[in-house]
Amino acid sequence: MPRLKLALIIPFSVLLVACSEEKTSYPVYQVELKDFEVTVPAFGELESEQAELITAPGRQPMTIAWLAEENSFVKKGDIVARFDPDKLIQDSRDQELEMLLLAQDIAKSQAQQKQQLSDIDAEQHLVGEEFIFTDKFAIDDVRLYSKLEIIDTMQNRDFLTAKDTFLEWKEGSIDRQTKSAIDVLNIRQSGHKNKYDQHQAALNQLNVVAPYDGLLVYEKNWRGEKASIGQTVFPGATLAKLPNLNKLQAKLYVLANEAINLEEGQTVDVTLDALPEQSIAGTITKVSGFPRSIERRSPIKYYELTANIETTPNLTLQPGKKLSATIMVQPMEKQLVVPIQAIHHKEGENFVYLMSNGSFSKKVVKTGEKNLYFVVIEEGLAQGDTISLSIPENVS
Repeated sequence: MPRLKLALIIPFSVLLVACSEEKTSYPVYQVELKDFEVTVPAFGELESEQAELITAPGRQPMTIAWLAEENSFVKKGDIVARFDPDKLIQDSRDQELEMLLLAQDIAKSQAQQKQQLSDIDAEQHLVGEEFIFTDKFAIDDVRLYSKLEIIDTMQNRDFLTAKDTFLEWKEGSIDRQTKSAIDVLNIRQSGHKNKYDQHQAALNQLNVVAPYDGLLVYEKNWRGEKASIGQTVFPGATLAKLPNLNKLQAKLYVLANEAINLEEGQTVDVTLDALPEQSIAGTITKVSGFPRSIERRSPIKYYELTANIETTPNLTLQPGKKLSATIMVQPMEKQLVVPIQAIHHKEGENFVYLMSNGSFSKKVVKTGEKNLYFVVIEEGLAQGDTISLSIPENVS
């Protein structure tokens, strides 16, 4: 990360004022017009404005087993990444085993249904024979049988009728129960079949190839990490890209507490880390709406900016090159400025400690633009005034 650059490098006189009674010295600053500008340091890397993305195939997470060398030129059809098949093969076998077990359960349910229906059919056949016997020997002549015997015969027929009805209901119930059970097993089997098909499809997509000729550049994920061997990636995740080398831009990061009045259209001076003696002019084209962390488990947040850069015929540029930059927020001009540490705040007002006749008093001021070290005074002070850089005692 580049070291913070001074936005304004100007000498100023710090006087030591001694109060004769208290023998205490205070550092002071004499207000005057000085060259003032607001610049913000940034760092980042080059990237392409346009690029063909290479994404992870399939419909399930896969583990990277091999990657082509980054920043190498690849041709259409060249393998740029290969996924590990071991887990896919094991998962595929597991799903196949589950399908076989469910097929056995289905066959078992069908065999049980067949046996139950066979038993019911045998009972129905027996009931039918009993019906024939009852009808054949049923006599309702009271001269031959007593009334009790006749009633017993009629009750026996009613029982056979009820039993036949029950057997018909039981047969239908077994059909419905078996069908429901088999439907559930078929649904489970279909789920395992879908997973098995996904694994088989993934095994046929282990190799990721380049869709076009170009320079291979790996893409960072949301944690700021590029694709690496052993990393698990999800379907559709961007692994790499083939950038258009004729249209490059700078991706910049600015510390959140240093992001002062950043906006589109501001000029930026870019320097490649590999070529510190050469600078490239550019213009800010995009500023993120909020800061974010760019390193895993790091609480430090940055604003992300994009800047177009001027192409230089004698300078070879390619994506991924690290750079540092200086963003010009306010061009240099003469301003009445004081050091930031001289400004104090209380009850919504900004004030300084103004020295007059050897003593200090509070003086309310109106401040304007500021950089990392100085702030512009719009009202309240004049050129030649002397102010304290610390809090003096016995303020009048």
